[in-house]
Amino acid sequence: MSQRALLLIGSPKGLKASNSARYGEAVAGRLETAGWRVDRIHAHESVATFDASSAMCQTAAASDLVLLVAPLYVDTLPGPMLRALEILALASEHSQMAQSPAFCVLIHCGFIEPRQNETAVALCKEFAEQAGWEWRGGLMLGGGGIPSKRARRTLGEAADALARGDAIAAEIAARAAEPTMPRWLYILGGNAMWRRVAKKQNVSRKDLRARPYA
Repeated sequence: MSQRALLLIGSPKGLKASNSARYGEAVAGRLETAGWRVDRIHAHESVATFDASSAMCQTAAASDLVLLVAPLYVDTLPGPMLRALEILALASEHSQMAQSPAFCVLIHCGFIEPRQNETAVALCKEFAEQAGWEWRGGLMLGGGGIPSKRARRTLGEAADALARGDAIAAEIAARAAEPTMPRWLYILGGNAMWRRVAKKQNVSRKDLRARPYA
């Protein structure tokens, strides 16, 4: 009997158009190649109705592994994703789930420092402990929606570990959490972007430094 995983997407953009879905599919596809069955659920839809919430809990209970993938929203997860975790925790607490799956997460942000995601990953780990789910680790990715070669490699390594039933190794998580580019390059690119926007709006560089309320 093949093992089963649930890919739980926490982006408001859903299962197809979101960066979360792209990252999640990079892992899910690798699991499927290894013989796993992977179900996909959009967290926002799962908390919209009682029936959808029940279906999410039933799918999680039937899974050997739940992989949560979500963007960073002000140092935490999007609201509907938090609500989905609350529902899953309550189901586990009241023994509404026949078994407790293993749990791992992938949190991504637009900042160049993936460690901006540390609080959100810690929250997910706390959820696993309270729900009685086995913690298999978390990955933190930065730099927006275009994964670097290093990010793609670490996603593959993490997927292979999960397919074997292992946790994501600390060295894999550490590589994923390295900054995506030097800080000076990020600032240089950001400044160039603002100058382009200003030029389109007929705003001079001098006016970019204006402080009208100072």
